[in-house]
Amino acid sequence: MRSSDNKKIEEARANARRLIEQGPKVFIALFTMTGAAYLSGSVYTRSYFSAFGASWILEEVPIAIYFSQSWIPLLLILFFGYVAVTNLTLIEGLGSVPTTSACKISVAGVRHGPWLLAGLLSIPTLLSSLDFVSAAIDFLLIAIPLLLFLCASTLELFVVRFGNIDRSIDLSRAYLSLAVITAALYVVPAQLGTNWARLDQQDTSSLLNVYLRDDVATYKLLFAAEERWYVFPSRYEGNQPPIKAVAVTDVSFELVQSGAAIQSGAGVSQGQ
Repeated sequence: MRSSDNKKIEEARANARRLIEQGPKVFIALFTMTGAAYLSGSVYTRSYFSAFGASWILEEVPIAIYFSQSWIPLLLILFFGYVAVTNLTLIEGLGSVPTTSACKISVAGVRHGPWLLAGLLSIPTLLSSLDFVSAAIDFLLIAIPLLLFLCASTLELFVVRFGNIDRSIDLSRAYLSLAVITAALYVVPAQLGTNWARLDQQDTSSLLNVYLRDDVATYKLLFAAEERWYVFPSRYEGNQPPIKAVAVTDVSFELVQSGAAIQSGAGVSQGQ
C-alpha cells in the first residue's frame, strides 16, 4: 500500500516537473496565438470598413475600440481544440503519444488538411465574384473549424517531434501546414470582412435601423464609438453607401413625430 502511494507521489512530481519545464514554451505559444488573434481581428475590421469605403473611421476611433474587434473567441477555441486533439492531459506518459488515435488523426489531418483548406479557401473567392455573398460566407465559416483543427494537429506533431518522443516523424507536411495556416489567418478574416460588409450594405441587412433629427430618411447603424456614431442611408445609389458621423444625441430608434424623439441610450457598441 505504501509503495503504491510512493509511486503516485513520484508520478505527481514527474508531472509537475514536466509542466514547469514546458511552462515557458506554453506561455510563448499562447502569446503568439494571442498576437495572431489580434492580427486576424485587425484584418477583418479593416476589410469590413474598406468594403464600405470607410477606412477613415479607424483613424477616428480609439485604438482600444479598434483592437476590441479581434478574434479572442477564436483564440480560446484554438487553445482548447489543441488540448483536446493532443490529449496530453489524459495520457500517463509522453512516450505513448504516437500510438494514440488522436495522434494518428493529427498525422492524417496534417497530411491532407493543407490541400483541403487551400481548396476550400478558393471557393469563396469564386462565389464572391459571382455575387453569391451568403454562400461565400458559409464556406468561410466552414473553413474556420478546419483551420483550427489543422493548427492543433500541426502543433501536436511539433510537440511530439521536438519533445524527442518520436524522432521518425517527418515534419515536411507540418511546415506546409504552417504556410497554409499563415495564409488562411489573413485570407479568412479578409474575405469574411469583405463579404459580410457586402451583405450589410443591402437594404435587408441585420444592421439596426436608426433615424436622425430633422430627417425622415431611414439610416443603418454601421458603427458606434462612444459619442460618435457612423450611419448610412438604407437606400442609396452607387456601389458604396455614403457614411457620415453623427453625435449620439442626434440619433433615435424611432422616427421623430410631433417634435418628440426617442433618443438612443448607451449600451450599443457596434452595429455590425
